[in-house]
Amino acid sequence: MEKIRFGVVGIGMMGQMHITNLMRNPYAEVTAVCARTESKVKDLQARLGIPYGYTDVQKMVENPEIDAVVVATGASAHKEACLAACWAKKHVFCEKPLAGTVADCEEIEAAAAENGAKLFTVGFMRRFDPSYADAKQKICEGKIGTPILFKGVSLDPASVLPGHLEGVKNGIYAPWFIEMGSHDADLARWFLEGEPVESHAAGGAYVCTELSEYGDYDNGFALTTFDNKAAAFIQVGRTATCSHVETEIVGTKGTLRVNAVPRKNYVSMFTEEGYLEECQADFLSRWRDAFEAEMNDFVDCIRTGRKPDATAHDGTMCLKFCLQLHQAYIDSVGG
Repeated sequence: MEKIRFGVVGIGMMGQMHITNLMRNPYAEVTAVCARTESKVKDLQARLGIPYGYTDVQKMVENPEIDAVVVATGASAHKEACLAACWAKKHVFCEKPLAGTVADCEEIEAAAAENGAKLFTVGFMRRFDPSYADAKQKICEGKIGTPILFKGVSLDPASVLPGHLEGVKNGIYAPWFIEMGSHDADLARWFLEGEPVESHAAGGAYVCTELSEYGDYDNGFALTTFDNKAAAFIQVGRTATCSHVETEIVGTKGTLRVNAVPRKNYVSMFTEEGYLEECQADFLSRWRDAFEAEMNDFVDCIRTGRKPDATAHDGTMCLKFCLQLHQAYIDSVGG
């Protein structure tokens, strides 16, 4: 059985997770890894038996034994890796966000379009979560009529705030409407099948008040109208008690809800403290299956020639939407 040979750029948490998922797929193998620190590259090669290691993405994509490239670096390095892979005529999977600016997204999108029959997709993994995939199928079957409202809530536990603040102080600025909100922005476009027109937002640094000194916030709320008269309400936050993502899609004939309660599992406790259900501790415990499903889908697309559902254009349009949400927030606080 001939396997699709992958090179993975970026070997942090996301990169190593993608490597693990690719190694589980019977139709894929990881041939090369690339990162800035040579010692980390060599260590990963030794641990996982990966033949090639690089610190230069250009050299990696020139390797003829690589068919496809996974870009799992920080967003600031996506453009270089994506363009190099496209120019080298490789299939490309890029983590979200596609890039840090719309101009860079559009440059990547153009390179992907010029890459012949090679496939390009963006890692909007929520589309591959079984519940979200089922919701989309029900919408396509007309179960709730025409979707008219998307409500997305994406919350991280307050425990992330100290690390986030430290990053902001060191110049790593990732507004939550862009970082976390990109998932809901993509889902809103996917479920509503329209494009955002006008956004209004509010929010603030309610708990980690120091964030306001950097134009950042720990909670944001936005309402957006779409070109097909649908609307989306998106709430993002970093002050929850656990990792919690929930979605509601309201249609003309019914409503769908996904993950209204962030259950760790289906165990319930009745104790002196009352009725209790444990919650999901972090995003990996919620999305592990979705991450594996999205990579398996990309492998299958390469094998069969089927086009991925999420394209480079989706990456561009999603960033535009997120920037619109962030600007609406900045406007609301007089920034």
